[in-house]
Amino acid sequence: MDGVQLLTAGGGPPPGAEPHLGLSVLLALLSACAFAVSTVVQHRAATTAGQDLPEGAVLRLVGKLVRNRAWIGGQAAALCGFLLHAAALKFGPVVVVQPLLSGGLVISLALGALVDRRHPGRVLPEKGQWISAGVVAVTLGLFVLSARPDHGGSFARPGPLLACVGAAAAVMLLAALWALRPRAPHKALALGLGAGFGFGITGLLLKDVVAHPPGELLTSWTTYLLLVSGAASITFAQWAYQSGSLIECLPVMAVLEPLVAVGLAAPVYGERLAPGLLATTGQVVGVVGLVIGVAVLARRTAARDATGVPLAVPAPAPAPHRHG
Repeated sequence: MDGVQLLTAGGGPPPGAEPHLGLSVLLALLSACAFAVSTVVQHRAATTAGQDLPEGAVLRLVGKLVRNRAWIGGQAAALCGFLLHAAALKFGPVVVVQPLLSGGLVISLALGALVDRRHPGRVLPEKGQWISAGVVAVTLGLFVLSARPDHGGSFARPGPLLACVGAAAAVMLLAALWALRPRAPHKALALGLGAGFGFGITGLLLKDVVAHPPGELLTSWTTYLLLVSGAASITFAQWAYQSGSLIECLPVMAVLEPLVAVGLAAPVYGERLAPGLLATTGQVVGVVGLVIGVAVLARRTAARDATGVPLAVPAPAPAPHRHG
């Protein structure tokens, strides 16, 4: 069964049945790899294309990128990542699939280091980033092995789903109102909170959408909610990037996206994690370690991208330089 058939087949595993857990884990990891490739390729392509352009020449940069084969390839990788993500949610529980996508940070770090080794002028990852990446990988594996969740339902429960969407919309509205204040502090952090909640809800909606056969997609209200949620989340993420430093907004987005989806999977889909002291301990340690690892890794990566130096090294006034 190929990727298209995976997405177009109606329904998923019957409610209460054992999910195709191995398949969903594989698809989620492949999705994380595809998103990581997309991130690295697009970032490097944009860096190279913008070297001879003045700061702020966004339209000229876009014009160069749409003719850049590497950047187009990055967009294709992002599309593959989305399709693999959808297929993983179709055959696996949210509480397993969404955390696995956090592995994309680790893969992006490794791929970026491999690419940047060929460019002497680029800054390679520091030791702290590799340690954080190792923590993410280990605790992610611990959580997945300890979770062993019931699959729950393939379709979302309308009431809880709408309540979650409403709560996310309220968070995003408050974040927008805060960011629109002329001298409000931490605008990027507030918008990052909104984007993180939005992306988490988008994952919940995506699972319901892919459970429908193709003929029902245009008549399903969750399809339109998915489009609105995805567009709003992307908009808030870009707004956050423009409103402050990556170090303020990227960690909260990276942490909240899987955390929101995992936390709301029980009321929305009836997914339950494995009971028992040993399993619960593994789940708690895994989630806490994953949250800390993702936050630290995202923060250190954002700091290096912004300053060109490790987070621990003080750089009071770095000389102007081109990003890359």
